[in-house]
Amino acid sequence: MRDAGKNGTARSNSLRELFGEKYDASVPCPWCESEDTRVSNPFGGTVSEMSMQCNQCEATFGWMKWQDKLPGQ
Repeated sequence: MRDAGKNGTARSNSLRELFGEKYDASVPCPWCESEDTRVSNPFGGTVSEMSMQCNQCEATFGWMKWQDKLPGQ
């Protein structure tokens, strides 16, 4: 089995930054409706889902990438 090590962590962080540039502070929290949110993981439970976290109420929620915006637009 291959160990991802530092390269895997660096890759994960760079993907989070890439998606964060587009989606941080733009996806409203479904619980408190704050837009002070951030991408916690660009990959959720499915290919089309992203894991987000609210900085106000600290809730974690899934957001479908195709809702209102498409990646790369």
